[in-house]
Amino acid sequence: MLPAEQFIALTGLKAGKNKSSGEMAASQMMHEHLRKQSSSELKAHIGYYYEYYHAMTEPGSILCSLVHVRAEGDEIVYERNERLQISETAEGFERYQYLGIAYHLRDRLFFIDYESLTSNEICQTILIPSFKSCITRLNGLKMGVSAADHRAPACSRVVWEYLGQEINPIDAYRRVRLYEPDDCAIDDDLRARLAQSRIVEGLFVIAG
Repeated sequence: MLPAEQFIALTGLKAGKNKSSGEMAASQMMHEHLRKQSSSELKAHIGYYYEYYHAMTEPGSILCSLVHVRAEGDEIVYERNERLQISETAEGFERYQYLGIAYHLRDRLFFIDYESLTSNEICQTILIPSFKSCITRLNGLKMGVSAADHRAPACSRVVWEYLGQEINPIDAYRRVRLYEPDDCAIDDDLRARLAQSRIVEGLFVIAG
């Protein structure tokens, strides 16, 4: 009963809305599927961690960041904070904050996050969970991109050191920075874990 131009505009608008809601439903279905497949054992890894890995922006250095894994409703989410010193002053740091979600699938921990301040990077970390009653350090791999101008994709050995479920955030954050590999803050066990890797048929893999 409407004029042709109004009818086309009306049906076109509805089609656009339906397509948008369909795409959103597909992404929600994917996340919901993974959440249901994720093991409840993931909750045993809730808490604070220091994360150590070979810095992608400063080759040869080791970066320590602070990670907080927590429950949010039915999901396990986390926040990761990094600092890269650019001078010797207290204000001479570039700060990065990553927000992400975690899954426990077939005896592996999967962490996927994005840099929330610039929204220009997605990282994935895969860890081997602790099968002991007391969590100390977890081994794994991290993949992301360098924050430098060339933005090269990179992969690094990574170690998470468990700090507990309650910490003093201010004191813990003081350790978040770049370190030289021979710095006394990097102990022998940590240094060995970060160096432990091998190439198998073209794949970069790690041991448990």
